[in-house]
Amino acid sequence: MELQVNQSLSWSNGDLNSRRIGLSCSTSQEELSWLAGEIHDGLAQYLSATYIKLSVAKELLCSARGDPLCNINQAIELVKLGLDEVRRCAHDLHPGSIKETILTAELERLAKRWDVNGRWQCQFQSDSIPENKISSRAKHELLRIAQEAIHNAARHADPTVIRVTLRWQPPDLVLKITDNGKGFTGSPLPNSDGFGLHNMRRRAEQIHGKLKIQTHAGGGTSIVVTLPVLNKYEARARRQP
Repeated sequence: MELQVNQSLSWSNGDLNSRRIGLSCSTSQEELSWLAGEIHDGLAQYLSATYIKLSVAKELLCSARGDPLCNINQAIELVKLGLDEVRRCAHDLHPGSIKETILTAELERLAKRWDVNGRWQCQFQSDSIPENKISSRAKHELLRIAQEAIHNAARHADPTVIRVTLRWQPPDLVLKITDNGKGFTGSPLPNSDGFGLHNMRRRAEQIHGKLKIQTHAGGGTSIVVTLPVLNKYEARARRQP
């Protein structure tokens, strides 16, 4: 049985490599980078959150304390969301067509998904946000940044509280993800592959925003994205020489 599983995995990896080579020949590097980012910041986050919730449920079952059923139910919901994410990527492989979303509602749902009973709280707070002034592309990128920042906090920081806030400070929209974990010194996000941090910076730059990391050992970490929000008249005026 183990041999069959290993062979299946080997064949799957070979098939994926063949498909990757085929994609590289027919797709631009920019499109491949976008697709890699969507998989890493989308589907991978659902799988990671599912893994964490099931791990905590296992610990609670073994110790006979807490409410493991809550985490199991949440993990089942995350699997469903992950499947929806796969279907979305399969249906829409072009970054230009982005589903219209209400950013505050999506961020609130994101925080609820990452709230892990028995491990940490994930909270969301927001001002009254001018959603009609924020482009679909900006909403999409801000949501992906929040997903990656929460994932990094959960994976590396050992927090008890993760907070997501969205503030309207005209003319800027400010997204902030903070945790009360162990923080870090030296190079950012130790033990990470660096791909997530690179994606967050790239996503902020693509919507003309600025991303800042604030952290120190024992003092938690904050990821802050500042996005200037202009109305159409102001945007046209700035583009004129």
